Amino acid sequence: MSRCDNWFDYWGQGTMVTVTSASPAAPSLFPLYPSCGTDTSQDPIALGCLAKDFLPETIDFAWSDNKNDSIANGIKKFTPILNTAGTYITTTQLSVPASKSHEIFYCTATYPTGKGTIKVPPTPPCSGESSMTIRPPARDQFLEPNKTSTIICSVKKLCSQTVTLKWLKEGVEVSSGIHTVGPVSSGPNGYTLLSELTVSETDWDNDRVYSCKVESKNFSDIRNTSKSFECGSDCSSPEIGALLIPPNFADIYIRKSAILTCRVINMQSTEGLNVIWTKEDGKELKTSIGDRKVQSNGLFSVDATTSVCADEWERGDKYTCKVAHPELIFPLKNTLTKEPVTNSHAPSVYIFPPPSEQLALREAATVTCLVKGFNPPDLFIKWLSNGEELNASKYINTEPILESSQPPLYFAYSTLNINEQEWNAGNTYTCLVGHEKLPLQVTQRTVDKSTVYLDGFVDAEEEDFYNLWTTASTFIILFLLSLFYSTTVTLIKVK
Repeated sequence: MSRCDNWFDYWGQGTMVTVTSASPAAPSLFPLYPSCGTDTSQDPIALGCLAKDFLPETIDFAWSDNKNDSIANGIKKFTPILNTAGTYITTTQLSVPASKSHEIFYCTATYPTGKGTIKVPPTPPCSGESSMTIRPPARDQFLEPNKTSTIICSVKKLCSQTVTLKWLKEGVEVSSGIHTVGPVSSGPNGYTLLSELTVSETDWDNDRVYSCKVESKNFSDIRNTSKSFECGSDCSSPEIGALLIPPNFADIYIRKSAILTCRVINMQSTEGLNVIWTKEDGKELKTSIGDRKVQSNGLFSVDATTSVCADEWERGDKYTCKVAHPELIFPLKNTLTKEPVTNSHAPSVYIFPPPSEQLALREAATVTCLVKGFNPPDLFIKWLSNGEELNASKYINTEPILESSQPPLYFAYSTLNINEQEWNAGNTYTCLVGHEKLPLQVTQRTVDKSTVYLDGFVDAEEEDFYNLWTTASTFIILFLLSLFYSTTVTLIKVK
């Protein structure tokens, strides 16, 4: 017992020993820099390097500049601390002059099992954090006597006080009626800029387009507004959404593939947007993200597309679009599959030569193709001249129009504009129609100057019409002959 009473003599009173069987672990390194919005003009600027979850506690730090030269001054090192997970955490600090705030520095940690280096910028990587909104005037804000109101443009989370804001009217810079506040510091959220532009009720009612253009470090944007997308007294931004657009039949028939489109809408900024298409089994598909486009409400939309096999789409496979964005708390997930069509029907196709009244003017000739009685409404119409496909700019196609609701059937037509000399030269013109319910998914009708009846391209409905017309014509001729014969006999009897 006496030996146990004196056990502090061996270890030293107040010393704690930790015994562990855990394997050595390399540290995870993280850069520490002034928060976005901190004034980096202060001298000096403090940078840091955090090392966590390492074991054993032995670690050493070294700093270097962007030329890989070692830095010996302005360095602080702190004693590692044991955390609740049984591993260690520590930091090191470097003080640099404000004149070097644009340079990059490197922190290297050396530990028993190796070495690691990270890049530490004097200012945070703030791109993608800034956001910009433009608010049109509410209708009740146009006050007497001048009948003017204000458009408000605000920018949040700017990472620099150096910022340029311009107002434009119909694309031309405005120099008067502007009141701007800021940039003002918002603490860890950077800087906030607010600007107002005074506009007249007359200009607003005439749908003049006003633009707010902002340029700053790591941020550049422009927002538009006009009466066309006036939102009244409550101009809160609509939520980000994802619209799924199925492939069109032309792509499926011509490319033998189905193009799926996921349109992300109502974004204040496209920074940080990530869109992925996946198959039903979770396998990711190659996704192409297009350029951003300005919506009528001043927000942005982006199309993300992928290509899948036409056979897979036709058999009803499911595909999911997953959208992640900094403004979304949870990612959006929408699923797209081919919807079955009831009461489907193949189209009837008719082609008409230019009307004689138009040809008499000897200026232009319009060939018309009528497509009717089809469902689903998705189809394509193309024109050929002497077997060669014509540029789409030479003809006009209408959108499918509902002609019957029970059952649902659609019609569409296309007009090909040529000059009168081309028509009289005897060129042939073919209307090519594609629809999923046609026997070969495509059919065609051809016409030229000499065509009256379209041999080889007549469907049953046209043939019935032709037979009826032929029968009627024969009857009329026989009737006239009999009338003539009867008249002749009567004349003979009179004589």
